[in-house]
Amino acid sequence: MHPEAAQLLGQAGEAARQGRFGQALPMLSHALALDLEGTAPAYAQLLAGPRLTGWPQQLEADLATCLYAGSVDPQSLARAAARMLLAKYPEPVVVEDPLWTAFLTRCINVDPAMEARLAWLAGQALPAGLREALATQAFASEYVWGGEGLGVPPVAAAEIAEERRLAAAMPSLGDSSDHTSRAVRAQYEANPYPRWCASAARPHVSVAGHLAALGTPQAGPLEVLVAGCGTGFEPIDLARMDSSLAITALDLSAASLAYGARMAGALGIGGVRFVQGDILDVAKLGRRFGLVSSTGVLHHMERPADGLAALAGVLAPGGVLRIALYSERARAWVAEAHRVIAEHGWDASPAGIRAFRTHILALPASQPLARLRESDDFYTLSGCRDLCFHAREHWYRLPAIGEMLATAGLELLMLDAPPEAQARFAQIYGAAAGRRDLAPWDRVEAEHPQLFAGMFHLWCRKRG
Repeated sequence: MHPEAAQLLGQAGEAARQGRFGQALPMLSHALALDLEGTAPAYAQLLAGPRLTGWPQQLEADLATCLYAGSVDPQSLARAAARMLLAKYPEPVVVEDPLWTAFLTRCINVDPAMEARLAWLAGQALPAGLREALATQAFASEYVWGGEGLGVPPVAAAEIAEERRLAAAMPSLGDSSDHTSRAVRAQYEANPYPRWCASAARPHVSVAGHLAALGTPQAGPLEVLVAGCGTGFEPIDLARMDSSLAITALDLSAASLAYGARMAGALGIGGVRFVQGDILDVAKLGRRFGLVSSTGVLHHMERPADGLAALAGVLAPGGVLRIALYSERARAWVAEAHRVIAEHGWDASPAGIRAFRTHILALPASQPLARLRESDDFYTLSGCRDLCFHAREHWYRLPAIGEMLATAGLELLMLDAPPEAQARFAQIYGAAAGRRDLAPWDRVEAEHPQLFAGMFHLWCRKRG
């Protein structure tokens, strides 16, 4: 990094930690001019955090610049860009603007007020450039707020054709015999998830080194399985972090895999092998893996313990499994969403999902389900379906997860808790307390039920 930019970043970070954002922003702007790719991630992190007041012209230009930086995930700036545009244009207006173009083509909107503005824009006579940018936004959100009349952007039409070709040629383990797996596959064939437009360039990280730090060194080139990879973000992210990995990406949905394969091609990633199939049939891959990652997947199986056992079965001796499962306490509000959906008779069709969203968008902010508007998943059809209309879902408490791991012959290495949960735990048990005993973590969660809203993330090792 440019030395002066690095110095400015340090000064800006200290100012931001003290709440002096007005002082931090000019320093970050200067650093951005000196070293775009090095500075953009820190600038994006600041913009994505607090609700800034006032929108100086330089900040607007910097935000547009960060949206195009290769070192930044533009989706992380979606809320900041929406807030700035709504502040700049408080009344609906048709205008071509560099920030509008960057926002519409680089992000998927996740702001309810902006969604209303987009729906209004879709009904106006638009200049060609703005119309195409808005069509790109509507397509990316799967027309969850409308915009079908804008048509499919030419680039998207080419992507659809490419994904169909890739799906037809996708290697497969064969059709699943499990009825829940077939239902889940049908969901994701219709609505590949998650939708993502671009990913930030990643600094090199040695995955083998990380496993060694966990006390589980792996010999030779590391074989990795991402089980339930969806649209490929995780395996592609791993490949960008560590090009030495041999990655197999497995998923039920050929449509989701084709999305990932297309994105891998666009990003020049060649180290990922995409395979369609059920986790229950994972032994058919005929391989043993030093690392298996299955994030947010097992809890969508009819019998998650069977899926866990299947994954444990393809681990190499001493291999590591990373899983993430829903918290029963943190998902209580989703249970309420399920009740409301059943009460109104809404199904998982586009019409049913849109009707449910209309209901949620009309709720007063004080209503518990209004918090759905804070979830990024609420703003695409596939995301909302995954969030509230899933074909099958289990929720857990930590002791039950511990029992399931033991039955599968797995030893818990670490509960990878978010910073707030770590702080709460340290207040009660001390900073030196371990992460291998789930009982005290369960007690902490009982007092703070939303600590694991982003799922329980656990690292485990195959015994023997």
